[in-house]
Amino acid sequence: MAEMAAPRERPASETDKRAQILEGARQVFFAHGFNGASMSEIALAAGVSKGTLYVYFENKERLFAALVEEHSRLIGGSTLSLDPDEDDVRGALMKTARNYLNVLAQPNHVAWLRTVIGASEKFPELGQIFVDSGPRRAAQILADWFRAWISRGKLKIDNVEIAAWQFTMMIQGPIMVPMLYGGEARPSAARIEEVVRQSVDMFLAAYGRKA
Repeated sequence: MAEMAAPRERPASETDKRAQILEGARQVFFAHGFNGASMSEIALAAGVSKGTLYVYFENKERLFAALVEEHSRLIGGSTLSLDPDEDDVRGALMKTARNYLNVLAQPNHVAWLRTVIGASEKFPELGQIFVDSGPRRAAQILADWFRAWISRGKLKIDNVEIAAWQFTMMIQGPIMVPMLYGGEARPSAARIEEVVRQSVDMFLAAYGRKA
């Protein structure tokens, strides 16, 4: 059998090349999981030579860690664009919770979470990177938002960090747990809206202040 030719690389900036590699890695990790993925397959999917791949990432663990961090950052950036000057606290929380859930409940994101969980069993540091760049970062963004509202008399919260975790976990639980662990399909838009509405109402019942 003829040996497979090395992929021909296209000229690219350092940033473009890194993004090209991460996209190829994402495809391979999604298809084969962390343990089943190889650097050779990733190089082929990314359209780079194996030597180039190792210039950017010294091993599969470093590459996966970079992908975990980027994926989590993109999720937070696309769902947690918050305005601390927003007067309609309930409306802002509803919008944020809805956007957050609509992204988290995408089947490809659930598959990604399973890949991260599987890799973390062998390399716990990868799980820590996910927590720091994903859930913990989201909680920190929310906490800063809550502090701005507290200073304007819109909320009353003793421990802002705990309140931020409570909010994110409250909206995720009824949707993500059945999908992630039970293999259930993405729930309907009506179900997501029901969870968002009840979670926001409960949060404001605990921490909201009447005008």
